[in-house]
Amino acid sequence: MFTMYFRNINLIDYNTKEAKYLSGQPGGRMTKANIYHAIRHRICLLDYMPGSRLNERELAVEFGVSRTPMRAVLQRLEYEGFIVSQHGNGTEVTSVDLKSIRDIYVIRMRLMDAMAESAPVPITGETLKEFEELEESCGALLHQRGKRQIAEIIIRERGMLYGLSSNAPLRNLNDILFFRSAQFWFPLLQHRDFAQQVSELLIELRMIRNALELRDVRLVGAIHKAHLAILLSRLDAWMALETQPT
Repeated sequence: MFTMYFRNINLIDYNTKEAKYLSGQPGGRMTKANIYHAIRHRICLLDYMPGSRLNERELAVEFGVSRTPMRAVLQRLEYEGFIVSQHGNGTEVTSVDLKSIRDIYVIRMRLMDAMAESAPVPITGETLKEFEELEESCGALLHQRGKRQIAEIIIRERGMLYGLSSNAPLRNLNDILFFRSAQFWFPLLQHRDFAQQVSELLIELRMIRNALELRDVRLVGAIHKAHLAILLSRLDAWMALETQPT
């Protein structure tokens, strides 16, 4: 049943906003970090579908770098589980394993507890303004109805959320696990009621903004953990359907 979600998927409602990843250094020189973020972005938004082959030479040409830095980027993506390289078979985007994704959601929930215990970064007026703007962008989707746009908002929100912790290893692990789970969650945007998705995201954004106004990062973590628990419950329901005899 789950495999059907990867058929006939098209999240491209507008051009991918990769400018922040592709800006590189002055003069247009790309860094390995720029390239890594751009390719990971494409994988998670299904520009590169599970099973798609990635050609190191072609990517190096596209991003204007030699094959050495491109190889380093692909090695990092493989280490984090986004791609797999096999001798004689090349490099391809990994498929989604439901049990592994479930494990990732459990870990992400535990990381919210760790985030609540870590020292927060100062919450400034600029932080609140960014969340307000994100909330406005989300509300506008009720009229624009862009599937890919909601995915972009979720990516931006998670980056801002995990950036509230001063614990760098915690931020990095949250970031990696979010994008790994995104390979599962973003395809399902095509198969859920759009207005409900926007409404649920708006509720979370408003609750987080209210917690930020109180300068309470512990509460922010609890709110997001509750959101992850809902997603985990839905995942368990899908897994139960997978195991039912046909």
